[in-house]
Amino acid sequence: MNSNSTFSLPAGSLGDVAFVTYLYYRQARNVAATAADFSAWLASLPAAARARAEARGPAAARLVPDFKRFLLEARGHRLVDFMASRLAPTVLAYWLALPDEDL
Repeated sequence: MNSNSTFSLPAGSLGDVAFVTYLYYRQARNVAATAADFSAWLASLPAAARARAEARGPAAARLVPDFKRFLLEARGHRLVDFMASRLAPTVLAYWLALPDEDL
């Protein structure tokens, strides 16, 4: 756990963040992914990731959280808005202060 006080975990927040994140990604089951969606997502990936995703194909991409988020956000369902509407303000602040996993 990060010892920086900015990242102190409010009581119960880890479960809240995990559950709300699960609910967000679960919505992607109801989104039809088109060939254009897959192509646009591939174009957004770094070359090595693009090659792996392209080799696996669109059906496998449906299992990838990054593709699910791409589908949802392309249709106006932003993760940050979803989280903000469901998390307590202190838990949202904690979640927003976490470092980006891609850094």
